[in-house]
Amino acid sequence: MNPDRPSRAPMPATASRARISRMAALAAGATLGLGALAVPLATASSGGTPTGSALALVADTTAPTVVLGAATVKPGGEVPFTASGFPAGATLSVKFDDKTLLGQFPVGDDGSVAGAVTVPTDAAVGGEHWLRFLAPQTSVRSENLSVTADAPSPTPTPTPTPTPTPKPTPKPTATATPPTAQPTVRLSGSEATAGGKVSFTLSGFVKGQSVTVKLDDSEIIGQWTGAVSAAGTFSGTVTLPKSTSSGAHWLRFLAPNPSTSLRADFSVKAAGTGGTGSTGGSGTGGGSGGTTDTSGTTGGSGTVGGSGTTGGSGGSAAASASITAGSQVAAGGKVSFRVTGFPAGEQLTVKLDDSEIIGQWPDGIGADGTLSGTVTIPASATKGAHWLRFLAPNPSTSVRADFTVTTGTSADSSATGGTNASGAAATPVPAASGAPAAASNSRGAKAEITAGQVQAGGTLHFAVTKFPAGRTVTVKLDDDAILGQWKTDAKGSYEGDVTVPAGTSTGAHWLRFLAPEPATTLKVDFEVTGADGTPGSAPASGGAAPDTAPLTTTAASLESSVSYATIAWSAAAAAVGGAAGAAGTTLFVVRRRRPTADQG
Repeated sequence: MNPDRPSRAPMPATASRARISRMAALAAGATLGLGALAVPLATASSGGTPTGSALALVADTTAPTVVLGAATVKPGGEVPFTASGFPAGATLSVKFDDKTLLGQFPVGDDGSVAGAVTVPTDAAVGGEHWLRFLAPQTSVRSENLSVTADAPSPTPTPTPTPTPTPKPTPKPTATATPPTAQPTVRLSGSEATAGGKVSFTLSGFVKGQSVTVKLDDSEIIGQWTGAVSAAGTFSGTVTLPKSTSSGAHWLRFLAPNPSTSLRADFSVKAAGTGGTGSTGGSGTGGGSGGTTDTSGTTGGSGTVGGSGTTGGSGGSAAASASITAGSQVAAGGKVSFRVTGFPAGEQLTVKLDDSEIIGQWPDGIGADGTLSGTVTIPASATKGAHWLRFLAPNPSTSVRADFTVTTGTSADSSATGGTNASGAAATPVPAASGAPAAASNSRGAKAEITAGQVQAGGTLHFAVTKFPAGRTVTVKLDDDAILGQWKTDAKGSYEGDVTVPAGTSTGAHWLRFLAPEPATTLKVDFEVTGADGTPGSAPASGGAAPDTAPLTTTAASLESSVSYATIAWSAAAAAVGGAAGAAGTTLFVVRRRRPTADQG
């Protein structure tokens, strides 16, 4: 050792352990793929020595999973799947490359579902495809799916046998060849009723083929194994679901080896409507020998002679809405619903008492005309009977579902006050206050709120800019409850309001702004204050107030300016961008250590 150089004092053991814990937390956070890493906060003992620096890994045992039954598929082919860990009783939607909705399936009480979807016939050949499995607050991206080209089997060329002397050429032995007739399907009629039966006859298929029948390329309503006869024909009958909406529909007939796909159109007549469509309903189309046909030509289609309306609601007779949870709910609580028979692919709007819009789902109605969701009842809702109005365009559909608010402002309360459930005067929630807050990313996308403090039940005004244009922006509270969904304009902008649920605890919270294509996720912090406007959390008795000033920290300065780090995984990013989006949005939440008296 050079005596002219100052010596470095050895690091205390407790400080060394704290530093090792911090470095371990950072290393674990950088390599952790799923789940959450929890670092217990350092607490001061009576002697001022930090304790509780143990590091614990908590595994996520309830993460939803999806397993595909095939890794390769031809255009128009079928991919089976099994899924588990999804919300029980919810509706599972399956999309191709986060774009095309392939189908929707009910999730069982155990959170599992099994089914199959048909890949679009125009899917590009290659291995860069995937399926997206979506349920309320849940999104899982499958492993890569390869779409392979349809390559016809080579025809063997007979090799001539040389003979020493000229002999008559023997006649070639006849070999079995696939039928050359074009596959066709014929329906027993072009019109049916919901819950009724439709008979069909197939011809031009290959002996031994299995047959699957789908309604509107969504729900499987019939399957037969090895059903096609030696003559290439098969006849059967399928039963339409009772929930089938009135109007135009089709049956999809699928068979493998060779891949065959035919479509036959028909119409469903609502009960009590007049008119009878013309008979016919036959369809033809290619699809054998490795090719598929997206739609067969129909031999005729019937039309419904009239359409009924639901009593007092003004919608289609087949359209319906039901309250699945929250038929008795407190003001500020949540009501879950399910609609059926609505226009496929259209926007669903939900209004409270035919007045205030409390939810919208752009392009949210599934191919089968269903959608399940949840809305938050405003904290200002009066106690008593209310209803939700469900609206959709093209064709115009309107259905009402009733529910009851159990606690809230009395209906006869004055505008200046009112009473709560106990009869005491109810105080209106004041407007949000405090400094604005915002967040942005490297692409310039920005989300901001005009005030950073609000009471539970209050409203926050927000604006997003340079988000993906024409895409749905989802706003979540604390990466949990969905507060609303809206579609951005051509410039990627939208401005609106969200209501903080009345039961939200006081203290620090955040809004998560999510949009797809490209995956965008921004977090904006705010604070829920008490009824008297005070912050929700107070410092420990005798301790100094926490330093909540914004802190920008580089990796080089972590050791000197950070007392501890908590590394949290953002599940919301996975909801819009899969694992890649989540990996790119790991959050580093850092708190500045206030200097002690001996540190100045």
